[in-house]
Amino acid sequence: MRRRGLLLILALSGFVTSFGAHVVAVNLPDYAKTVGVGALMIGLLIAVYDLAELIAKPAAGLIADRTGMRITLLFGLAVFIAGSLLYLVVPPSLLLLVRFVQGIGAAALSTVSIALVGRLFVEGRGRAFGIYNAIKGAGYVVSPTIGALLATRAGFGAVFIASAALGALAFVLTFLLPNDRRGGQARDDDDDDEPGLRELVALLKSRTLLPIYAAIVVNMFIVGVLFGFLPVYLRAIKD
Repeated sequence: MRRRGLLLILALSGFVTSFGAHVVAVNLPDYAKTVGVGALMIGLLIAVYDLAELIAKPAAGLIADRTGMRITLLFGLAVFIAGSLLYLVVPPSLLLLVRFVQGIGAAALSTVSIALVGRLFVEGRGRAFGIYNAIKGAGYVVSPTIGALLATRAGFGAVFIASAALGALAFVLTFLLPNDRRGGQARDDDDDDEPGLRELVALLKSRTLLPIYAAIVVNMFIVGVLFGFLPVYLRAIKD
C-alpha cells in the first residue's frame, strides 16, 4: 500500500481518539437534566475519558511491544467500538462507565498509531507527524458541532452510534497496515506474565517519566477546557 494511504489510516485512528473525546461534551447539560445529575458529574464525564487514557497508555505501549503494534491497534479499536455501543444497552446513568471503556480503547489508539507513524515514516517523519496531528486535532474541533447536530436530530444515542461507526471504519482499514509481528516473541519455558507486570509497575514508578506524565496532564487539561468545558459552558449560557 502507498505510504500516503498508510498515513491516512493511522491519522484516522488518531481522529477516532479525539472525536470520541469530546463528541458528547456539548450535549452533557441536556443529559444532566434528563438523568438528574449536577455540574460535578458533567465534569467527571468529560475528565474520565482522558483519565482512562492516562492510566492505560503505559499498558498499551507494553502490550504493543510484546504482541505487535497492529494487533494492539485492532484491540484498542475493538474496545472503543464496544464501549461506544455499550451506551445503547445500559441505563443512561452508566454513561461514566461507557466513557471510561471508550478511553481505555482510545489509549491504545493514540499510543500505537503515533508510534507507527514514527516507525513507518523514517524519511519525512516530521511532515508525517504534522499531517497526523493536524487530522487528529481536527477531531477536537469538529466533534462538538457534529455531536450537537446528531443529538438534536437523532437523539443522544446517535452520538455513540457515530463513534462506533467511525471506529469500525478504522478497524477495517487497519488490516491494510503491515503486520509487524504475527505473535508474541518466543519466551523461555520458565517465563510467565509476571515480568510484564513488573515492567509496567517500574514504568509507572520511574522518575524520568514524571515530566512526560506532567506534560500529558497539562495537555489534557488544556484540551479538556477548550473542547470539553467551553462547549458545555456556551451551551448552558444559550439555554
